[in-house]
Amino acid sequence: MLVSDAQRLGALAVLMASLAVYAISLLHDRQPFRGTPIPWGNQGPGLMAIEISGDPAKNGIYFLPKDATMDAIADIAEFQGIDDRVMIQAARLSDGSVMSFSPRGEIRIEQMSASKKLALGLPIDLNLASEPDLALVPGIGEKTADQIVQLRNQRGGFQGLSDLTAVTGIKGKRLEALKDYLTVNTKP
Repeated sequence: MLVSDAQRLGALAVLMASLAVYAISLLHDRQPFRGTPIPWGNQGPGLMAIEISGDPAKNGIYFLPKDATMDAIADIAEFQGIDDRVMIQAARLSDGSVMSFSPRGEIRIEQMSASKKLALGLPIDLNLASEPDLALVPGIGEKTADQIVQLRNQRGGFQGLSDLTAVTGIKGKRLEALKDYLTVNTKP
């Protein structure tokens, strides 16, 4: 079999590209990593997702044991000077919390957006979700989301997910499918 010059040149180009990719991957693996990596594959039972924001070098979503202390969170996020006031606020941390640190050392604890929660496999609170948030849930369209919000406003909130059966089109099988995406944590 005869090999032409063009084939030799093509083989050489493929070899050079492969070596370049290999060299880049070696260099990338040796770069120091600041902070704790996000263990996406380890999000499972006994862990809660906490988003930390305030410093681009520390921002991210961390999966921590549900009984993690504020000291452990501060260590992971490399924050210094956590005082008792912050510790009291941090006691409100739960799965899907966002912990925002300001440059002045103030802390704010909020909830992740519905889109982030759903992407992480976390349910959204039926009593807090907006109509656009509910429309993100598989099996709920804009019309059903509107009906859910109207029913919630009429009743002053939901006591449990079973209250959704009062919405047209939501019965046993559909309600069962929605249980993975919705919860009722906040009482009206």
